[in-house]
Amino acid sequence: MSAVTQRSYADGCGAARAMDVVGERWALLVVRELVFGPKRFRDLRAGLGAISQNVLSQRLRELEASGVVRRERLGPPTGTEAYALTERGRQLEPTLIALSRWGAGLPGEHGPEMSTDAFMLLLKALHLPSPDALRVHLVVGADSFDVDVRPTGVTVTRGASGPVAATARADVPTLWRLIFTDLTVASATARGSLDATGDLAALERFFTLFGAPPA
Repeated sequence: MSAVTQRSYADGCGAARAMDVVGERWALLVVRELVFGPKRFRDLRAGLGAISQNVLSQRLRELEASGVVRRERLGPPTGTEAYALTERGRQLEPTLIALSRWGAGLPGEHGPEMSTDAFMLLLKALHLPSPDALRVHLVVGADSFDVDVRPTGVTVTRGASGPVAATARADVPTLWRLIFTDLTVASATARGSLDATGDLAALERFFTLFGAPPA
């Protein structure tokens, strides 16, 4: 099924054809916000900050027409309409991880201002090779994720999916600083920006398992 957008590269190359579908401004970021599960329109807009309601509606129509996104109804207690990735849409996750890793290596200032889902994707992108196997639970506002780190990579699951070594409750900037600055679990806890329970030494080690690639 072809996209709604009228603009096309008119190029038979697979990369060009892909950009016909997801190359419009915001399109890939909409996909990013759906990697870890369906979201309502208002939750998508909250995760995308500067996007207007009209542009988000247009991107969703285009992605739905292209078979990347589908609508579904959430179960109780909400029972509201939401947007989710199709199987075709889920195939874009490795591309998003690669772009996140590539972008993190660009020169210039990088900061912690990003959505919760963008941060969770960043964890998958910036996992450092390590023999460690560790699972922690991260709570950001009303959202939560189990992050399972293995030598082969990182699995992120929205909600609670099993026993964890520790639980950390913080906002995204605090979690980001625990990875990319000298902020420690102890100092963040003392400041009141982190609420941590469980094995705090394991949690401290968790934040050392990620890092930006060289520029």
